[in-house]
Amino acid sequence: MASTPAPTKRRHSAGEATRVLLIEVAERLFATRGLEGVTIAQIQLAAGQSNSSVIGYHFGSRDGLIQAILEHRQPGLAAQRERLLAELLPEGGELDVRGAVWLMVRPFATSIREGEMFVPLLARLSDDPDQRQRLGKAGPSGISSLDGVEQYVESALSDLPDRVRRGRVFMLYNSVLNLLGERARSFHDVTEAQLEIYVDGWVGLLEAPVSSID
Repeated sequence: MASTPAPTKRRHSAGEATRVLLIEVAERLFATRGLEGVTIAQIQLAAGQSNSSVIGYHFGSRDGLIQAILEHRQPGLAAQRERLLAELLPEGGELDVRGAVWLMVRPFATSIREGEMFVPLLARLSDDPDQRQRLGKAGPSGISSLDGVEQYVESALSDLPDRVRRGRVFMLYNSVLNLLGERARSFHDVTEAQLEIYVDGWVGLLEAPVSSID
């Protein structure tokens, strides 16, 4: 009787497990040490991989690895935002400013509580325009593919002049990432009470009076 070949599914499962391991190890190292503070060899070693070409095999390049981290986390964030949006707007309609801020913040806070280091990674990317350009993701929100969140924030601020609105969305995005990212890097949970305080502050930022503009 001819021998039965090893199941293809098992080989593929092992390869996918290695790929996910590399993604999660790289996410943690990039988030804690900075994008330029980590080498491919360090990621390979931290992941317990002896094959020096394993990252090139799975991702092609360092930029490919960073892109893979973004793509790995986005579906979960998007699903959370869809559920939250349905809760905030059961009948449809438009979000107010506070609702739009929660739509941005809540999935990030959940990610931190689950031990993921994606938010501090995004904070690192927000401070690195060259890396964003290499990934083909210009702008403050392009790096995280906020799944349409910006449109809800901007719609809630539709009475503001365009320049003011864009500036405040930019400040909101960077403040959220840096504050929550620092909590994650220091391994501090974000309690509901803290979140309420933070959201109050971000709503205040967005709704602050506008000085005269020439």
